[in-house]
Amino acid sequence: MNKIKIFKRKITGKKSNKLLRINDKIPAIIYGNKKKEIPIFINSKDLLNINNDLLNNKYKIIQLINEKNELIRVKISDIQYHPFKLTKIYHIDFLRL
Repeated sequence: MNKIKIFKRKITGKKSNKLLRINDKIPAIIYGNKKKEIPIFINSKDLLNINNDLLNNKYKIIQLINEKNELIRVKISDIQYHPFKLTKIYHIDFLRL
């Protein structure tokens, strides 16, 4: 099973997301399973280790590891790409299982 290290975002919004992207990080969110949404970010280098096939498959289960080394099982709900640089990921929505 694929594992991705995640970090909780303390500040959300357009400006903070822009700063994350400048620093080669991808803003994301975890929602679902009747729990509160968690705004997170991922180092884009961590996604290089993930197969593109997995990123485009909404049925594959991914394990996210938070700062406390807890595992969160998710599926990718949506991926938003840069409008001109189609290989650059702008935001990811994860659905908690």
